[in-house]
This record gives sequence, structure tokens and C-alpha cells, in this order.
Amino acid sequence: MNITSNFILRKALFLSAIFFLTFVFSCKKDGKLTPDFENSNLSINFTDTFSVNTMVVQEDSLRTDLSNTNLLGLYNDPIFGPASSSIYTQVLLTGVSVDFGVAPVLDSIVLSLDYLGFYGDGFPMTVEVYKLTDSLDPNTDYYSNSSVARESIPLASTTFTPNLGSDLSITLDTALGNAILNNAPYADNTALESVFKGLYITVKDSVTGAIIGKKRGSIAYFDLNSANSTVSLFYHYNVLPKNSSKYDFSINSEGVKFSHFEHNYTGTDIEAHINALPTKDTTVTYVSTMSGVKTKIEIPNIKDLVNDGTVSINKAELIFTLENGTEVNLGDALSTLSLVGIDATGSAVFLPDFFEGEEHYGGVLVDEGSFKTYTFNISRHIHQLVYNTTTDYGMYLIANGSTTIANRSVLGSENSPTFKIKLEITYSKL
Repeated sequence: MNITSNFILRKALFLSAIFFLTFVFSCKKDGKLTPDFENSNLSINFTDTFSVNTMVVQEDSLRTDLSNTNLLGLYNDPIFGPASSSIYTQVLLTGVSVDFGVAPVLDSIVLSLDYLGFYGDGFPMTVEVYKLTDSLDPNTDYYSNSSVARESIPLASTTFTPNLGSDLSITLDTALGNAILNNAPYADNTALESVFKGLYITVKDSVTGAIIGKKRGSIAYFDLNSANSTVSLFYHYNVLPKNSSKYDFSINSEGVKFSHFEHNYTGTDIEAHINALPTKDTTVTYVSTMSGVKTKIEIPNIKDLVNDGTVSINKAELIFTLENGTEVNLGDALSTLSLVGIDATGSAVFLPDFFEGEEHYGGVLVDEGSFKTYTFNISRHIHQLVYNTTTDYGMYLIANGSTTIANRSVLGSENSPTFKIKLEITYSKL
């Protein structure tokens, strides 16, 4: 038989086997194979013995200027240590040729941010607002580790309590308002920028000098693209009638804005993992948002699956279990995770199973009663690992919403005595 004929025959047998498997599995109940199938000549096998290796890796900086949510605050996590977020934003005109009239008198200038929710315990935070001294460039990509020069003395400081559920409102220094009024009119945003380049919004506590205790603090979420997020200028005229006026500057998708994240892992097990210290707890692994950490996954001996001949992979599930007791507050754990491939440059790439949709791909945190799991169906990826001759660079387990939320998860590793990572493969020998 020539090579072409052999290939056609093998393809026909493979397709026939797949059709037969599909028919049989659609007829089974309670996850058990039918007796007729068990007595057939096609061999169905199951294994969960392949080694899965993990390594905690510090996340690269992430672009945050494209996020639809900006984070502000500091939370001192008892496992991950302190993490904080600050906000840089432009403030734009809502039109062109803006003029405030003759001899306007400032009443106040107020920053308002549309509040969405928070992570943490709702502990009050001291918010400080600074004037930028350098411009934000719309042609520049801004990342979670980016920063822009600002003045050393704040325009304002106030206490904000996230669990009250109200928007953040801060009255700014009158010097800024007077400068804006006195330099009007403004033909466009370039003219405004010569007087007012934008704002840096942060909290008084830092990750290196946090005065709050463990399990305290909050990371608040804000929608800066909302019409409720603005800088409002209140003014009047010393002429009769003394009508008060208001002008709302714009903080929206047309302007540049980004979140700046910081972490302090000193003294944590995260630090031990990142630095490969012998003191690290090898029974757990970690994933977090805010450009925190991710877990690298390797399956070193997966090609051994075909040592005894050609196989068809029916299902391959990689299962991670949340370590009990690591959700300090209800909802600490990430509701979804993603499993991505790694290319030759070290960059993340989608696995082929991702394109099959969430119901197939998985990654959602499921409460199993006494424990919680994330399950990924990576059948297509495992097939590629087994049959492709290209180099396998591993996978990353990463947080979804890593620039817009502050959650994190602690998972059992391959060495966990109770919540060990499982790779469960069901396959047919052809």
C-alpha cells in the first residue's frame, strides 16, 4: 500500500472512530460507558498520572490606558501583601472656543468620579489629588508601571469610604480654578493644556509604608468614561443679576487615562516563589490581578501518551482547586481564570480550545460544596502537544480582568496533599 492510500485509510478509520465515540457517548448515562461499547474492539482509556509542573511568575506590566474601569486605593492582603492603585487622567474641554465671560469669580472647582464598587473591607481611604506637570500623550501607550511628573503638594485631600456606595467628590484648590478662569478663553484642548495638563489621583498610604493592618483597606473601582466623572467649575459675576454658572470639563474615552499599580511582596510566600527561595510553600501556587503574579504550567511528559501507538483524545481537562481558607473575605477569589499558551518570545497566545467558547473551554470558578475548582477543557491543545514537533513553551494561568479588578486566587499545586492539580485525559487507541 502506498503512502497516500495508507493516509486515506487511517483518516477514514479515525473519522469512523470519532463518529462511533460521539454516538456512544450520546447514549450513555451517569458518565458510564454502555456494555456494548465496553465489549467493542475500540479501546477507551483514562489517565490522570501525567505530571503537571507549576512556577509562580511575576506578571509583566499591562496596558491600562484601554481599560473601561480605573482602580484607586490600597489593600493589605494577608497572603499577597499590600497592593495599591493610582489614577492619571487628562481633563478636556467639552467644546471649542470656551470662554467664561468678563471678570468671572470662582466659587469652587470640584472633581467627581463615578463609583462602581470596591474590593476589600470598605475601610476608609485618604485620597489625594495632584496637578500634573507633564502632559499625557494620546499617541503613547501607558502601562501599569507608567508614571507622569506631578506637583509635590496636593490640590486636595479627603476621606472616602467605599462601602457607603457614593461617588467620589473632592473640592480642589481654588488656585487651579482661578488659573483656569484667568487664562480663558481656550480655542481648544491644546490651549487648556498649557494651563491644566491633568490630574494624578492617589491615596496617602503606600505599599512600602502602609499603616493599615492585614486584611484592611480597599481598592475602589471608578468609571472615568461616565458623564458623572468630571471636573466642574462653579463661578459667578459681580454684576446684577448675580447668576451662578457652571462648566463641566470632560473625563471620557476621548482623553488619556490609566491606572498605576504597585505591590509589596516583602515577607510573603509570593516573594519566596518569585525568587525561588527554599522557604517557599510548594503545595500552593498563585494568580492575581493588577499586574501581580501568574502561574506557569508545564506538562513535561505528555508525548508519552502515544508511546503505545496512535490515540484519539476525547477529552483532556486540567483542574485547579482553590485552597480552603484562602478567601479572607467572601469573593476574594477570581470568578474566572484563563489558560493561555506561550510562544517562542514568551508572549501569551490563545489555546485552540478557547475559540470553542466558554462552555467548552471553561475557567469558571465552580463551587463543588466542600471545595471550589476551575476546570479547563484543553483537548485540542493536548492533541497539538502530542503530535506537533514544535517546541512546547508551556502555558500561563492568568487572571481575567487583571486591569479592572483587584481579586486573587490561591490554588493547590502539583504537590498539594489535598487539592493537587489534575490532568484528566480520556482517549481512544486507534
